[in-house]
Amino acid sequence: MSVISGKRLAAISMPALALALFAGSAPAHAGVNEGSHTFKMSAPSYNRTDTNGTFNGQVNMAGHVGRNAPMAWSFTTSPSIRAIAAGNMTCKAGHMQLPYSDSHPNVGVDYFWHSTVPDNRHNVNYKLWGNCTFRVKVSGRAGTANLGFRFNYSLVDGISRSSVEPGAGDAQEEAYSSDLQIAYDPV
Repeated sequence: MSVISGKRLAAISMPALALALFAGSAPAHAGVNEGSHTFKMSAPSYNRTDTNGTFNGQVNMAGHVGRNAPMAWSFTTSPSIRAIAAGNMTCKAGHMQLPYSDSHPNVGVDYFWHSTVPDNRHNVNYKLWGNCTFRVKVSGRAGTANLGFRFNYSLVDGISRSSVEPGAGDAQEEAYSSDLQIAYDPV
């Protein structure tokens, strides 16, 4: 095992990796996070860094009171991930509740990935996911990395009746999660 993973580092088969890359849903390994960040006037942004990278999200709550709002987000890989990369990455993001997707093929591992999820309604729990694949070399072994993340969030404008559970947004450490899986080439 290597110390470069966020939550876990595991070998997976190439068919499983291919399925995760081409399936229309979130990669299964992208962490199970029970917490959620609630964007509100007093907390319009979210930032989290772990061993895999840095994730940021923000909503201009003041500019969208009573209306659907866009949620801007970004992700950059960590120096430890960049150190094992042996090629460019292909990244895809999606959403579990909204018709949103974003993809970037063949970008550098140091790419500042950013996008915006439009039309987020207030008082709804959402899940955004992202996944990047790229070639790696770890301790002389070549393989394919699959780096995934999830971000659970909601928006509360302070006007609409809230359907978000009380306390939602308190588990900031668990609102975002990421993990890295590496499928090593056969020896």
